[in-house]
Amino acid sequence: MATETRDPQRSSGTTDVLPLPIGIGLGVGGTCVTMSAAVGLLADGDNFSDTRAAELILGFTSILIGFAISRAQKHPPITRAAAMAMFVTSWVAMNLVAVTAFWLSGELDSPLDAVFEAVSASTTTGFTTVADPESLSHSLRFLRVIMPWATGLGVLLVSMGILPAAVAGAELLPERRIRGRRKLVTSVGVAVRNILGLYLLLTISLACGYLLAGMSVFDGITYALSTASTGGMANHADSIGHFDSEAINWIASAGMVAAGGNLLVVWWAIRGKVSSVWRSTELRLYAALLTAGFCVVFFSNGGHSASESAVAISSALSTTGLRSSNWAASSQLVQSTLLVAGGIGAMSGSVGSGFRQARVARIALEVRRSLEQLLSPHRQSIIRVDGVAVKEDSLSLTYGYLWMHAFTLAAVAVLLGSRDFDIMATLSFALNAVSNVGYFVDGSEVTSFVDPSGWTEIIAAFGMLLGRLSIYPVLLTVGGLGRWLARMKPHRAIGAS
Repeated sequence: MATETRDPQRSSGTTDVLPLPIGIGLGVGGTCVTMSAAVGLLADGDNFSDTRAAELILGFTSILIGFAISRAQKHPPITRAAAMAMFVTSWVAMNLVAVTAFWLSGELDSPLDAVFEAVSASTTTGFTTVADPESLSHSLRFLRVIMPWATGLGVLLVSMGILPAAVAGAELLPERRIRGRRKLVTSVGVAVRNILGLYLLLTISLACGYLLAGMSVFDGITYALSTASTGGMANHADSIGHFDSEAINWIASAGMVAAGGNLLVVWWAIRGKVSSVWRSTELRLYAALLTAGFCVVFFSNGGHSASESAVAISSALSTTGLRSSNWAASSQLVQSTLLVAGGIGAMSGSVGSGFRQARVARIALEVRRSLEQLLSPHRQSIIRVDGVAVKEDSLSLTYGYLWMHAFTLAAVAVLLGSRDFDIMATLSFALNAVSNVGYFVDGSEVTSFVDPSGWTEIIAAFGMLLGRLSIYPVLLTVGGLGRWLARMKPHRAIGAS
């Protein structure tokens, strides 16, 4: 008679490292919900309503459960696949708490809207199904900006200080430039201190700037969180254009440029390493793209002021998504320029998203090398970035990501079809969902408001997830989950009849 056995060794491995990220995700999500409930109690004046009570219970419960689960963590060696699974799992755990909070608020139309809003916030995208964000409670508006802020901090910590292997794109940040004596990272504790310090410095500076420029306390804090995280969630339907302020436009532009910049370059500048800053190929490309984009918008026939032009290009290139004017009504050149800028995305080592400028630079250098080899077949050349030779296996990862990114964009656009938008809106929506920009061109208007069908919400949410988590971790985690489920099935013993 056939016997069925299961090898206990086969069900272990990657799953052994998941309790800690699950606990962290639940804890972070619970903290964000608790903070938003506290803001609601202070700002909404609802005297401890049932909704605020439910949010506080959810927040504290998530924190306690997260702490308990994280205590069950084992300590096996962390492989690259395990690191990616930890990154994705913590994000999913945080979103479970956020989706619950959004639905408990009773301010969204359906559970699917709650999922879409939570995913858009946690991926620092900025799309919304709420036509008038001012109609939302202070609690929900704060939750929409504190989540991307926490996610942005998490991305920086994971990609540069704790588990760089968890983020596809770690090859763009040479280890020797990050770690070592007097470097940004010497240990996990130092990484958390330095990265959190720089992130808080940017956020606090933006909040002070917004307050001095005339924003209210609530708007100043929430827009500072939204800018520093490149989340782009706004308290008003027309984003920062609501304030009609040149000063606010310039502050937002400077904040978005800083948020989209490489944290390592900022660290070099603080340490006085001017030569290292100037040698940064990616920084020079960033400056060139910002300058070119500004000129295209400013000198178009749209009549945009200098500050509005600065907001448009810095918002697109940093993948923030804040808006101060309707640049979609200017010209097709302006639309194309800003959509391409959003697709290129921010610098590596930043909270921004997109394809990343470091990859663009590498591919451009590879194209030049290929052309040179056509002219001189026997010539051997090496691609150098920041004066350092780039390894061929690192270049292979970049080319592989290029194909994965292109396939993802095409798949999202095709699956979206034309159910809710025309062709231009569909393409811009797909591009900016995957790049986590958070606005799209709808006719002659640029907007973050989406009134989609259920199918569109599902596809867009998955596109935003792939873009924020850099595609590879998601696909590898899904594949690993499939293998883990297969291992759970009973297996016939070898030689059994």
